Amino acid sequence: MPTEAAFFFAGLLFIAAALGYVFARLGQIDDEDLGKSGLDYVRGLKFILKEQPDRALDALTGPGELDEDTVETHFALGQLFRRRGELERAIRVHRDLLARPKLAREQREQAQFELADDYLGAGLFDRAENLLGELRASPRHEVEALRKLIRLSELAREWERSIELRRELERATGAGSSHGEVAHYFCELADQARAAKDLQRAAGWIDRAESSQADTARVLMTRGLIASDQGDHDRALRSFARLGDREPSLLVEVLPRLHGAALAAARPGDFSDYLRSCLARDPASARAIAFAAMLDARITDPLALQALWDFVAGDQTLQLLVDHGRFQAASTPERAQALERVRGALRAMATAGRNYRCLECGYSSMLLQWQCPGCAAWDTVRPRIRLAFASGDR
Repeated sequence: MPTEAAFFFAGLLFIAAALGYVFARLGQIDDEDLGKSGLDYVRGLKFILKEQPDRALDALTGPGELDEDTVETHFALGQLFRRRGELERAIRVHRDLLARPKLAREQREQAQFELADDYLGAGLFDRAENLLGELRASPRHEVEALRKLIRLSELAREWERSIELRRELERATGAGSSHGEVAHYFCELADQARAAKDLQRAAGWIDRAESSQADTARVLMTRGLIASDQGDHDRALRSFARLGDREPSLLVEVLPRLHGAALAAARPGDFSDYLRSCLARDPASARAIAFAAMLDARITDPLALQALWDFVAGDQTLQLLVDHGRFQAASTPERAQALERVRGALRAMATAGRNYRCLECGYSSMLLQWQCPGCAAWDTVRPRIRLAFASGDR
């Protein structure tokens, strides 16, 4: 990945090329022919090459006419400052451009877009939003402006506005590929209503999410949670079972909820049947079953406990810790008691080692989040199943 120094060097090369062009173009023209604005331009470029940015800004942003070359140099300079994190200087460059009365429309819109990026980098979201809102009418910048406005609405958790902007983006691009994001927005609204104990409104939002995109992991999880809150345990069972089938990577999250729904519905056999189907479909699911049994003490199903013991028996370090040979020779009651003690110790290690990672950018967190805080991708964060043998081992 290019470093900051590389960006700076590239910027200097560009400006050096511009300076060479100016000198070649001006030739032997004297100062009087060049005029004050031309002299300021050349002086500003010299200050840039000497790495004196404040003096360069004073020279370049002074009064005077701008031609095509000087405008492009302003844009290059502003982008260079932004990449280096010098946002105040970038803002000054782009605001100076916008203050020029004779700037062409395309150049003015480009300056607005660059200034909006500066404001976003500086955390001045309201100012950025105002500029991007104006650029929605620009054929050249409409799509990118909408994408940035969508991101701002996501950060503000304004989900209904996010839905409107996504649909506007679909119309602008002629593509209907945002159904997944819109379904997430409806799920976010359902989660907000659920947190406010307004289950009827939550159910309405999740219905709309299903209409937008049915049977996604997020929709199934949210539907199951709302059904559990409503006491509709049969529906919760179906939702969680479909979620586990559709997204095995979330099985460790699903199984405790599925188990709770089965107990609430007085149908514990459904949980056993589901474990059996998981193991028949994919024997590797035994690991997720074992971890679910570690994390949730309420899970006492024989298949889950067998998966837990198989996990212990298959790990050489754990075999030594639990004295596997002695365990095997013990009576059935003694083995049950020993397994429960082991389970308690493993629960502490599994809880300490529990975290989540984005499959796109590698961002790590302690909570399951449907939108990655690192790269803003939806539905890319998944649990990592591991034990922490030390307090700092995560």
